[in-house]
Amino acid sequence: MLTRTNFLDREINELKERLLLMVELSYQMLQLSSESIEKDSTFDKESILQAEKDMNAINKVIQKKVLELLSYEQLAIKQVKGLFLFSKMAKDLERVGDHVINIIVVAPIDSVPHLVIQSFSQFMKNIGQMLESLKEGIKEEDCSRLKAIYEKEDEVVNRLNKKSFKRITDSLSLEQLPADSGGKLILMSRFFERMADHVSNAARDYRQYLLDCHSSISRNSP
Repeated sequence: MLTRTNFLDREINELKERLLLMVELSYQMLQLSSESIEKDSTFDKESILQAEKDMNAINKVIQKKVLELLSYEQLAIKQVKGLFLFSKMAKDLERVGDHVINIIVVAPIDSVPHLVIQSFSQFMKNIGQMLESLKEGIKEEDCSRLKAIYEKEDEVVNRLNKKSFKRITDSLSLEQLPADSGGKLILMSRFFERMADHVSNAARDYRQYLLDCHSSISRNSP
């Protein structure tokens, strides 16, 4: 029966491993983009696009597996909720990759003020830290670490986004930046903020899974 520990636990562990792989691919995409922005060099689009392709494939596998598991009978309510949370987390991580692609499509931009480059480099660093915390929080099933992502680390990115926006608008008002370039930079800043939001959502959902669903899924067979 599906609710027996030796079956459902195995399926959940496989979903967990696939989520961790998506986190790792997100981190790799971010690092490749970060190196290009910091060094003002050409993006390694081939590697970034391949990582996104891999992420999309893993997300499809997770969504299919969740639907298959939900089609079986005798699932407890908390087990159903747990599977939906895995589905939602995979979608959020896939969106992180999408926003990295959005950034490299918008970039490069000529004559970017140094302070704006500094802001974007800090964006990359902070979101990278969030992804590392998410990976460890999932692996270690550490609720406090997961909570810190959406209560503390995400707020750091939000404050940085406001600072970045001010730097861009100040550069525009001083005519240090063309209007079209300023618009692209504001758009990129928004993509960074959205990435952080999706990582925070994944952290919140995995913590919710641990608190509400994990014990139910891992309970002894009746």
